[in-house]
Amino acid sequence: MDVLDLVGPAWQLIPLRIPGGWGVRHNGLDARRLADGRLDANDSEDLLWLVKLPPIGGEYRPGPDSPWREVHLDAGFYRTGYRVVLLDPDWDHILASFSTESLAELIACIEKWLMNAPTGDLSPPA
Repeated sequence: MDVLDLVGPAWQLIPLRIPGGWGVRHNGLDARRLADGRLDANDSEDLLWLVKLPPIGGEYRPGPDSPWREVHLDAGFYRTGYRVVLLDPDWDHILASFSTESLAELIACIEKWLMNAPTGDLSPPA
């Protein structure tokens, strides 16, 4: 089942599959299902901000091969489409970026990157 199939007629957060180890700083990724079946989604530049948490009781461990380095995921809507960016650890160090006009592709990319970051496959969804 696609998570977007779970969106009903009232405004609600889109249910995301966020794996353990990620903290939610901001979630404005919400939508509603219109009477004709289409989705109406929030079109803010500030939709989602997540941060990879350090190990329990520990600190971030920097380095390109460290699964415990500080990584941020930022998603927003910019004029005509969505963009998701993986920051390592800030806007001066962009690890990956993906743009799309499709909400479904945005969600697929977010969920894929959350499972694979920071040391896995960061290609866009197929």
